[in-house]
Amino acid sequence: MEHDHGPFGRRLRRWRSGPLSVPGDLTRMVTVMGEVAIAYAGSRARITALVGGIDREHASTMVPTCPEWCVHDVISHLAGGVADALSGNLEGLGSEEWTAAQVDARREHSTADVLTEWNTNAPLLERFLDPAGMLGRQAVADIVSHEHDIRTALSIRDARDSDAVRIGLGFAATKLVESASEHGVALRLRSTEGLDLGPESADVTLTASSFELLRAATGRRNVDQLREMDWDGDVDAVIPSFWWGPLHPSEKRIDE
Repeated sequence: MEHDHGPFGRRLRRWRSGPLSVPGDLTRMVTVMGEVAIAYAGSRARITALVGGIDREHASTMVPTCPEWCVHDVISHLAGGVADALSGNLEGLGSEEWTAAQVDARREHSTADVLTEWNTNAPLLERFLDPAGMLGRQAVADIVSHEHDIRTALSIRDARDSDAVRIGLGFAATKLVESASEHGVALRLRSTEGLDLGPESADVTLTASSFELLRAATGRRNVDQLREMDWDGDVDAVIPSFWWGPLHPSEKRIDE
């Protein structure tokens, strides 16, 4: 049975005629690109600049924040995610099985070819990200997380204050606060750049930069690193909340 991912998912599932043909109902959704689309496109451009001329050796560099994936695999997931969204293949969205299929399908392709596929298809999808609500913001959280996964693998630090980080954090922080609530903990997240999410009468408050909050909330820090962050309240009470959706804390320490 297919999951219902709202108007965005329902419309995309009707689209079966090819990756670049636009049916009428989707055309009506296309508007001037909003901040979510612009953030996704900006991260895509930065990733393309990072790996556009990469050689096979560097494409094979393992990514510490994505165990068992190399740089090429991360690009394959990003390209595959767009292709799946455009074809309506949203069953298992975000799951390990869903992403593994994307990587496996492109394993024998060159990184340049996978980038071309992604950059051909993504502009069409980007125009639907703002109308898609939280699903669009999830896409930004995914791409910006992987942008910095690649940066960590290649030892290239930059763009930690991008709009994609801000928007991606908005999604990830919401999910983390919801997860904490499900564990019976009122969690408040505060970024040094101005994000303030969660109840004022919180049991536990975590304060950090937007970048560090994003990395912590999306499984790019291990439990020891989570405990080392700036907490007000019982950190051990909230640690289980970092297991949400398909995400969980890293098994190894990640220094970026």
